[in-house]
Amino acid sequence: MARMFPTSDPSLPPYKSLIIQGDYHPSAPIHMCLSVPTGAKALLLSSARQALIRSLQEYNDEWSLSNSGTGNTCRSSSGVDIFYPPTPNHLVVLLSAFRTHEASNPVPLDSKATLDSVPSLLVLHELSAYFLPMNENKPHTIASYLQLVSYALALASFLSPESQTPMRFALFDSQLDKLKLPVLRTPTVPVFDGEESGDETPRPESVAFVAHKYFEWVGTFDRSDTDSLSDGSEVRRCTLTLHKQGSDIKSDIVWRWSEVPERAHSRCEGLAISFSW
Repeated sequence: MARMFPTSDPSLPPYKSLIIQGDYHPSAPIHMCLSVPTGAKALLLSSARQALIRSLQEYNDEWSLSNSGTGNTCRSSSGVDIFYPPTPNHLVVLLSAFRTHEASNPVPLDSKATLDSVPSLLVLHELSAYFLPMNENKPHTIASYLQLVSYALALASFLSPESQTPMRFALFDSQLDKLKLPVLRTPTVPVFDGEESGDETPRPESVAFVAHKYFEWVGTFDRSDTDSLSDGSEVRRCTLTLHKQGSDIKSDIVWRWSEVPERAHSRCEGLAISFSW
């Protein structure tokens, strides 16, 4: 079962597409990739390699520190392919290039983008990083973000058109609630003769409101509550709310847990974080 935590419980409800927003724990995308069935593959596409590595190192997930070198974990991680496209254009090209060696269409294959089998999971990580900080001189609009989501959905549909277990798609974006982009860009040059060039700056709109409509489920993390311990460390009180699009909010799934700092682990300098339910 798909999950975002080290243990099999709790597990996510069945889904085809899921967007995760808010302050999720940095190891959540890794746990999700490792939770694919034995023998299956997962694709993780992140906007920034160093940012992902730094966040994992600073968080110090106790399970990852203790199990990352074990045989079972190494076997699972061998089925995870990670790519780091540095710009939105690179991501579009990569999503367009992915093929399997069993592809029926006689198209040229890029060796770096050829997969040995159809992945069961596609994860996009931190798309907002491509568009932040927001800059009036950048040509990005809401459609720029949605284009990346559309290409990912198209890839999932293309690679598993008749599969009994279609590829699932998950997007993790902790800054989505902060991202605002204009719907349209005002032309910098007058379109018609005699027309004065406009000096109005397009009003940015929330990307999250529109992006949610592309997904079956929306998950929102809240890790803002903390309790101080006697040794000066803090316990985080966390909540995840899972909402299925089109359903009543009364049917939302809500998880609550604590992130507890434990003794220093031999593989890190700081305290390791464990999950308490």
